Amino acid sequence: MDDVRVAGPVRPNLRAGRLTAYTFSVETAIGRNPMRYLLARRFDGERPTRATTVLFVLQPAVLSGTYVRIEEDKLAGRCQVHTFLPTMAAPLPVAEPLTFDCLPLTDVSYLDLMAWSHPALRPVETTHAEDRNLDGSAAVAPDTRHYLGPPSLPTLEVTEFVDLDRGLVSRRLLRRDGQPLRTWEITEHGGAGGEEPPRRIEVCRSRTGHRTEFIRTSPAVALPDGVFTRPPMQLRHAAEERLDRR
Repeated sequence: MDDVRVAGPVRPNLRAGRLTAYTFSVETAIGRNPMRYLLARRFDGERPTRATTVLFVLQPAVLSGTYVRIEEDKLAGRCQVHTFLPTMAAPLPVAEPLTFDCLPLTDVSYLDLMAWSHPALRPVETTHAEDRNLDGSAAVAPDTRHYLGPPSLPTLEVTEFVDLDRGLVSRRLLRRDGQPLRTWEITEHGGAGGEEPPRRIEVCRSRTGHRTEFIRTSPAVALPDGVFTRPPMQLRHAAEERLDRR
């Protein structure tokens, strides 16, 4: 019998089951330099299509205190990204075209931290054969969208591969002016049905072949909604305390 599964509503990226406010820790290495992150996310209880995501850099020491905050409203088609480095006087908004890049001195993409697809992306019919037949699997459906900024900027194209069994984006490919640039892929899921954040994610830069593996080093732990309205360092400390007590 033919497989007639179709892609339904895609669950949020980096979700944690039924938790609406949670945190977990992640580790990786850039070369020989170990890096540690803490991710905290809250979905609005009244409007679950709104999400706040904050990523804190814990290590290396030179970047400790760095964070990125993403506010999304899927229904309204809005996404605001702010980043802060210890050398800054205040958090700075990230210009929309730059949200397709990475946090400075890291291999962490703003795009990969978002709960949903970037609202500025528009559907486009893919012309890349490899997007239509990823591994020949009927359980994965590609969705290609493009971002057309000012004429002076390159054309950006994002293809997301949705795992139909889990209802999650399992792979994301970024192209610039038609050329593969960066791939994000879940290499180990977080449990049956995608009820936990991924355990392992691999990022590959197509031009250099450089690979970075991100490993979740804690379970997702519930946070109180109210901590997301506190100053960033208070949110970080609250998240660290919850993880230490787990």
